[in-house]
Order: sequence, then structure tokens, then C-alpha cells
Amino acid sequence: MSSRQAVKVIETEPQLIEIPFEKVCRYLGLGKTAPEAQLQEQILKSIDNFKKEVSYKACFREVLCRGTSSGTDLELFFASGERLKKALSGCDKAIIFAATTGLAAEMSRRRAAVNSPLQALLLDAVGTTAIESFCDKLCTQWKEEYEGYFLRPRFSPGYGDLPIEIQAKLLDSLEATNHAGISLTESYLMIPQKSVTAIVGLGEDGCRQKEPDCSLCDKTDCQFRLQ
Repeated sequence: MSSRQAVKVIETEPQLIEIPFEKVCRYLGLGKTAPEAQLQEQILKSIDNFKKEVSYKACFREVLCRGTSSGTDLELFFASGERLKKALSGCDKAIIFAATTGLAAEMSRRRAAVNSPLQALLLDAVGTTAIESFCDKLCTQWKEEYEGYFLRPRFSPGYGDLPIEIQAKLLDSLEATNHAGISLTESYLMIPQKSVTAIVGLGEDGCRQKEPDCSLCDKTDCQFRLQ
């Protein structure tokens, strides 16, 4: 039986996506070290500038999923590898999605790189924080919509033993160029750069944390842990 769900599109206003200052510092490699006043001011200014250019957009669809001896059948394409199969263990369906912060924000970062490598670096960290926050918000929304299901942590191409080449099939199955303006280079890099594709399992059991983040969670023996 096939679900053959249509592709759906989500657009979110910039003011609804939080870009935490602390997470930007984390992506800048500062760890828990507080930046000096001048750098702090530059980071905050970069966040404000980014919000003026960003355009959050995502496309997604629900697919059936089934583990096999060599990987996972995701109805529209097959994904090899054991890590994804483990992440989707116990799930009979999943959400595949692509999300982006838009081309305008990308071009703003590229323009900054011409005159100020530091400004480009700051905008890069802000963009990474922003796309992660957007993906978190999408998963929170789906968690509310799929009552009775647990969302497994999102799993992206290139992670673990999931081939980066699967990126092309995932984007094609979503018609992501038409729906979200996301294209792919010959080396499987997405344009705009601050874009994410992922697979999210829907199971009757899973992580019970309100905002799951495997990298920050102390439960190292969790069967659903990805990091």
C-alpha cells in the first residue's frame, strides 16, 4: 500500500524563528567563553542584518518506510546504510523534508565576504543557527500534528553511513527546486548553502525530551541517540 502524500510547503515569518546568541557563539567556536564587548556587538548586529534578508521556506511529504537487509525503503527511493535503518526502527512512516533560509541571505553573506571576512564568518554562524532553529520549529509543529507518534531525531544525508548522494533523490522526490528554491551542485552541495534535508521517523516510541538534541543530552545509553 502506498501513502503517496502530496508535497506540502511551509513558509515562516522571520520573527517567529529564534536565533539564540549563545548558539551563534557556539558555531563560532567560542564554546562557553563570553565574547568581548566589541565582538558581542558585531554578532548582535549580524543577527539583525540576517533577519532582514532571511526567507524561511520548507517542503515536505509523508512516506512509508520499511527496513530491509541492506537499508531502508522510503517508498519514493531506497536509502542504504545501517544507521538510518536503526534510527527508523519501529517506524512505519517518516517525513522527508528540505528547508532553507533563502537565497537573499546567502547573497548577503557572499557580499560581506568581499570586504569583511569576519562579517562573512559571523553571518555564516548566524545562518547555521537560523536553519537549525527553523528545522527545530518544523519538528515541533509535526510533533503536535502527529498525535500519538514520537518523532525520531532528524537524520540527514552524509551523516553516519547514509550516502551524501541520496541528497539528489530526496530533493527530487520533493521537487525542492520548484517548491523551496533549493538546487544541488555536482558535488551534492545545496544552494542556498544554509539549507537542510532530513528524514524524520514517526514511531509509537521514541525520544521523550521536549526539545531533543542528542549532542547536549546526558542519556548516552538511549537507543534513539544519533550522536
